[in-house]
Amino acid sequence: METKEKTLYSAIPMRTWRWLGVNEAYVPDDIPAADGGEPAGTVLRKTVAAGESRTETLVYRSEQSARVVYEVEAGGTLHLTKVQLLPPDKGHVDALEIHVAEGGEAYVTIAELGASHTVTKVRIDLDGDHAVGDLAAIYLGSGSQRVDLNYVLCQKGRQTRADMQVRGALMGKSEKIFRGTLDFRKGSKGSVGREREEVVLLNEGVRNRSVPLMLSGEDDVDGHHAVSVGKMDQEKLFYVMSRGLDLNEARRLVVEASFQPVLERIADGDLRAEVEQQIEELIADGK
Repeated sequence: METKEKTLYSAIPMRTWRWLGVNEAYVPDDIPAADGGEPAGTVLRKTVAAGESRTETLVYRSEQSARVVYEVEAGGTLHLTKVQLLPPDKGHVDALEIHVAEGGEAYVTIAELGASHTVTKVRIDLDGDHAVGDLAAIYLGSGSQRVDLNYVLCQKGRQTRADMQVRGALMGKSEKIFRGTLDFRKGSKGSVGREREEVVLLNEGVRNRSVPLMLSGEDDVDGHHAVSVGKMDQEKLFYVMSRGLDLNEARRLVVEASFQPVLERIADGDLRAEVEQQIEELIADGK
């Protein structure tokens, strides 16, 4: 039987040990391919004009592949929310690329909750001096889901500011790989970068792989990165359940408390309520 050749979709900016299995990510088997093997899907290119402030929302409910590119011109501000809610029997890949010119700002909020196998990549290039890139994301793995995230904040201009916060929870037999990179390029003097991931493991059957990475080609920069991975605190869990809540309700409270700093960034109240409802249903399912 002929084996389908896998298509490379995403890679870590600097390779690590092969046995970790985190260097590359491939397109899920059920994603339709265009000519050349690349995923077939929507390609959008948008511009935030100089001095303009724009709020945008991307919601994926059925689309299995997409690529979106934003150009934020000098002094422009982009507030972008991306939510992925595909059904659990479909794979999903998407790429988000943002270029920020001098004095521009990009604030990105992401919720990855659906699909059987998610492969997603985000790259924010702070090309100009004093540019700002702020990325906040949540993910929830359940059942046999596979979640693959590759986020890169690339600081090229002087005195740029980058912040990346990622919060996740894993349950069932789900698997997750997170690659988070702060890349200080030569010429980024005076720039500051922060990266942190917090993961809650809700049961024993999950697999978590976190790869925080910081690269620097400049000496006058301030960068920090950290990962926190932990199981549910049994004492807190006992306390909550002693107040009459069952296990799934206790899990929901723990996850919602962790996710709240990101959820509150979703400006659309109806969309935020839908995301919160999806989280509640996934946890209530208990898989």
